[in-house]
Parts: sequence; C-alpha cells; structure tokens
Amino acid sequence: MRLECKAVSRTWCLAIAVALCLSAATSRVGKTNEPETSNDRAGASEPTPDSVERIGILGRYRIGQWTAVDVRGFNDGTDGSPAIAKIETVDGDQAPVVFQQPVDASTGLMVPGREAAPLLIRDPQGSSDAWRLPPAGAPNKEPAMIPEGMPWVLVFGDSLGIESIGANELLNRESAIAVTAIRDARSLPDRSLGLMGVDLIVVTSSGQSVLRDLTQTQRTALHRWLIGGGTVLTCLGQDSEEILTAADWLAKALPRTVSLAGTVKLDPAGFESFTNSQTRLPPLEGIELPKTTGRQAVGETLIAGRTTRRVSASLAARYSAGLGEVRIIAADLESAGFADWPERLDLVRRVVGGVLKDDRNEPDGNSRQSGYSDLAGQVRRTLDQFDLKRAVSFSIVALVIGALITLVAPLDYYLVQRVLGRPLLGWMTFPFVAILISVALIVAAQPRRITSDQGSAVADELARLNSMEFLDLDMATGFGRLFRWGFLYSHPSRQVNVSARPTEMLDRITKELRYRLVAPFGFPGRSMGGIQIETSVSPSTVAMRRQSPDAGAAMLSDIESLSLAPRSSKSLAVTMQLQHQLQAPPMRMRPGTELLQGSLSNPLPTDLLDGMLIYRNWVYLLPTRFPAGGVIQDIDTLRQKNFRWQLSRQRALESSSEGEVWDVTTRDQPRRLAEVLMFHDAAGGSRYTTLQHHVLGNLDFSDLLNGDRCVLVGRVTDRWTQFSLDGSTDVLKGNSLSMVRVVLPVRPIGFIPTPRD
Repeated sequence: MRLECKAVSRTWCLAIAVALCLSAATSRVGKTNEPETSNDRAGASEPTPDSVERIGILGRYRIGQWTAVDVRGFNDGTDGSPAIAKIETVDGDQAPVVFQQPVDASTGLMVPGREAAPLLIRDPQGSSDAWRLPPAGAPNKEPAMIPEGMPWVLVFGDSLGIESIGANELLNRESAIAVTAIRDARSLPDRSLGLMGVDLIVVTSSGQSVLRDLTQTQRTALHRWLIGGGTVLTCLGQDSEEILTAADWLAKALPRTVSLAGTVKLDPAGFESFTNSQTRLPPLEGIELPKTTGRQAVGETLIAGRTTRRVSASLAARYSAGLGEVRIIAADLESAGFADWPERLDLVRRVVGGVLKDDRNEPDGNSRQSGYSDLAGQVRRTLDQFDLKRAVSFSIVALVIGALITLVAPLDYYLVQRVLGRPLLGWMTFPFVAILISVALIVAAQPRRITSDQGSAVADELARLNSMEFLDLDMATGFGRLFRWGFLYSHPSRQVNVSARPTEMLDRITKELRYRLVAPFGFPGRSMGGIQIETSVSPSTVAMRRQSPDAGAAMLSDIESLSLAPRSSKSLAVTMQLQHQLQAPPMRMRPGTELLQGSLSNPLPTDLLDGMLIYRNWVYLLPTRFPAGGVIQDIDTLRQKNFRWQLSRQRALESSSEGEVWDVTTRDQPRRLAEVLMFHDAAGGSRYTTLQHHVLGNLDFSDLLNGDRCVLVGRVTDRWTQFSLDGSTDVLKGNSLSMVRVVLPVRPIGFIPTPRD
C-alpha cells in the first residue's frame, strides 16, 4: 500500500509540474503577442474620437485589407523634414508586425490582423501614440470594423436611404449596409489602396463641394479604384455638368459622349413602371444618355423610357470603366419630386444590383463539414499542403499518446514496483521513456528528402512555396493588377527576409508600375477557418519605400526578419497595380445575338494554356496551347458551351442534365478552384459551392460578363512574380498556379469608335 501511494504521489507531482510549465509558457506568449505599448499597458491613454477617425475612412476598416492611417501628426522631424513613421500591430497569425512608411508619407498603410487589434504609431524622435482599432459594432453610427460580408458604401452627398436597408427598430436590428458619408475632403485617403474595402461609391448633387475640395492625389486614387474593379452610382439631373466637372475622376472614366452630354426633359413613367410604383412623379430634367444600340452604341440600358417629346431615351444605364463600372440614373434623386417618393430606395437597389445585397439570410457556408465558410478557406487548405512535410494521421498520433501513457503508467508500475521492487528507479525510467519517444518522433518528423547537406543549400531545400496568382489586364484602358497568395513553409526554425519581384515576362508588358507590396495575409475566424492563437515571435517589418526619390513614384515593400517556427508555414500576399503596354483589337458582336464573330489574337508574350474566351453566358474553348502572338482566324470554328454548365461540369442527358457537386473538402484541384474563384457568381454562387466569396471577392469577374466586354482567360507555365529569401535568386520549389485574364472590349459590326478623355 505504501508503494502504491508513492507511485501515485510521483505521478501527481509530474502532472503538477507539467501544468505549471504550460501555464508559464502560455502567460509568456500572451505578453509577447502584442506590441510592447498598447492600451493594456498602465498609463496608456484611451483613444479620442479624432484619433480613431484617422484609421481607415473615418474609423471604418476591414481586417485583412490594406488600410490607410493618417500619420501627418507624426511626420514632423526635429529639423523640419519628414520623419519615417512606423505603425505597429499584429498580423493574421497574431504575430507582431511593423509597417515602416517612406519618409514622404502623409498617409500610412497597414493591414489589420484582427478586430480591435493593438495599434501604435511612432517616429524616430520617440513620439508615439497607442490605442486599439475599433471593434465590430454599428459602422453607420460610430467607427467600427466592417465584417467581410457587409457591403461598404462611400457617399459624396445624399445616401439616398441606403443606410436603412435591413434595419428594423422593432427587432433592434442594425442596417445590413455600412454607409460612410464624406463631409470633409481631408477624411478621404490619397491612395487607392486605402479604398480597397469599399464596394460602392455614390455621387449625388449635394456632394459637389466635397468633390471640388479633393486634392489631385485623392482624385487619382478614386480613379484608380474605379478602373481597378470599383462600382460607382451617380445621379445626373439638371446639374449633371457641374457634378462631372467636380468629379473629373469620374468623367475621365466615362465615354466622351456621356461626359459631354447635355440635359433633356424626361417622362418619369419609365421609373414608375420599373419599380411598379403607384405614386406619380412630376416631369424631370436629366442627362441625355447616348443610345446603347447602333454603330455608336456604348454602355447598356438599364431603364428604357422617353422624353416629354415622345423620343426614346435611357433613364438609367451602365458603362464599363476598366475593370469597374459606372451606373448612371438620369435624374436628381435629391430633388423635391424624388425625395418623398416611396420607391426611391427600391429604384436605387435595382439599378445597383447585387452590390447592395443583404447576405444575412443567406446560408453561412458549409463550415461544419470543412471548418471554413468562405472559398478563401478552401484556397488556404489547398495551398497549405507541402510534399516536404510528412503527413501524420490522427490515428498515428492517438497510438503514440496511448503508447506513452502505457509506458509511463502500467508498465512503469509493474516493472519498477513489482518486478524490481525499487520504486525510486521510477524517477529514472520516466525521463528515459520520454526522451526515447521524443527522439523517435524527431526522427520521424524529418523531411521526406534532402538533396544537399551543404550550408545554405540545406536551408533552401527545406523551404517550399505554394501559391496562386492572378494577373488581370484591361485592353481598353491599359490597366493591370496582380494578386498572388502564397504559403511559405520552412522545416527548421529560421528568420528570413522576403521580397517579391516581377519576372522578365511581366517586365516586358509593364509600361508603368503603380505599386508592388508584399505583406502577411489572412485573419482568424470562421471565413478562412483560422484559429486565433497566441504566438511569441520577434516582430517582422514590412519595409515600404519609393521606387525613386520622386514623391509620386511607385510604392514597393519587402518583409524583413520574418520568423518561421519549425515545421510551420506563413501566409503572404503580393498586391500589384500597373499600366501595361499590350494592344489587342476589340471583338465583334454578331448582330441580334449573344455570340461573337471574327478573329481572336493572343496579345500576351507567352503561350496560353487551356484557354477560354467568355462572353455573356457563352464560352469558346480554345486549343490546349494558344501560342504567343497566335491568331484564330474565325472563332466560329471553336467549340461553344454554356459557361455555367462548363463551370459546374454539367452535362445533358436524354431528358435532364447532371452536374458535378462541389466538394468543400477538396484540396488537390487548384485549377478547378481557381476557375470558381474567378467566376463564382456565374457558377451559381453559394447555391453551388455552399460557401461565401467575400474575402477574395474582388477576383470574381462575373459582373464583367456583359454586352460590351469579353474575357480571355487561361494559365501560363511561367510565373508573373518571384519570391526570394534573403536576396537569393534561386527559385523556391513548390506548387504554383499562374492565371491571366485579358478583358477585351466588344463592339457591334460597323462600330464607330468614340475617343475617351
């Protein structure tokens, strides 16, 4: 009995010691997770409303997106020259990160890693200010984090009641749309990256004063945001000329026939019929939108009507602007006739389309089966798989734990206590067994193969990079953008400097670089399936700089001192914007149909593999290899299919059709996943994938499949960008997929081109 008590006592002592060690480690991790100076530190002042509104746009921001921070208060050096501002926060892995700004920056940039993340701004003179980012709340009433599923609307003028969508006072339910009204031009970022999280910009008559006060850099940022994939809604009534003069960045993106159009008296019956309204509207004066049919047709009519002289007219129309679009309502919705019209908000919602969609009643994704509710989670799971790392199933881990328990408990008791009769030997056999099993696990955790055992070559061989990259090029405006998401894996623990450079192939088509930034990407939560954990690593630095001393030069960034734990990976993203120098003739539309005709050329300097030409809901399947500079003389010779059927792998049977069910747990089909990422809504949206598409929603080109644009899409064998570690030029091994999408204008036969500004 005495021996058994001693054994039990020894077991409890070991358990208590392990618990104390784990508790100490956990508390230590919690202390090093955030920047040294935060609101948790004694003496840190609470943020004032003015300081909070310096974050994002009037205190509104999205996690995982580039966010602007006004650092002008920290940019005054002791000698009167600008000083480098450093913004300290945490990334998506809750590791500390420092965003170092260039010396001429008045607007800093950072990527929030989570809601209410700590934030500290400091300059070389020692001045600093510390607070936390605003938490999630009511963004229409106060500074707050905007969830990824909530549309964000920026308003110049009247919000037209958009902030009331989804709100219900009886149910105490807040609005489903985040509306931010710009009343002061100084609250708007002067970089397009600071507008990345905005879904829609509304421009009305009462916003002219703010629009006129915008600086030239702010106007340029708005223009680049628009042609980079943004959506603008504007109401052009009797003062349309004044609005377009104040918003010259908007007029620049419109066809010249629209920006120079005059006004005309319109019959409001078209608005009444469009909204099924029983309330009459008085005659109104609005912009005379050009015709959308004929040889000089531009845009697409959304609401057809007529003037008071019984002449056909467009009451609302949509116009392409690079990768974005502008929707125009030919009326002043702030006028006395529209202000009290019951169907005004319904008119706005139907003209804008799915941008103002309330997703709260939509299915929340198949997170129970997969662990994530967004397509970005499936991409994350696909990329975070490495052949270098040995996969160990849960059953093996359970067997190891069971063997350890068996060795240190029953066997130890019977061998030491009963057979040898020396209970003190248990203090030697227990660590011996623990060390033996640890050595066995370390040996089993070695990489699958090591091709070299010399110095730095070993480090390079023990690193992998899996990634997806998407290059989008617009032939009408010369605009280009690139997004690459990769996971960097390291087998041993190491600290590296990471940089991303364009390859020679991308340099050949680039005319002007706007920015090229690499930074940690992702955030914890249900969308991406990430778990918020505490980490104790040294801070990494996202060092941003100008390409040249010129203040307007391209912004570049590298990551310095990035810590990688043993057998771990880090999520990184490259965001790039450029002006390309490729040229391609517009495609021709067959009159009276939704089909194209004529020839198709490959404007890229590389072969296009498994290419498709997509127009509306039709896809033309290109040859397996479409050579660089190659020409298909007649696209009628290509096989045509329904594009939605192509995405869902649907096939026709004798009396029905059968499609391929989307598997949310699949992680070995990156090309299939990339197709759905690029055209999620065209495939059926969440009804098909059972997943949302908010985190990487800007990759979805479904809205571009309209009458005046078609998309040439395919993959390339070479990479558009190249990651390098510690300045090395060696190519990191791993699985990478490079896609390209070329947006071509579509014109009717005999089209007479109209120059833009």
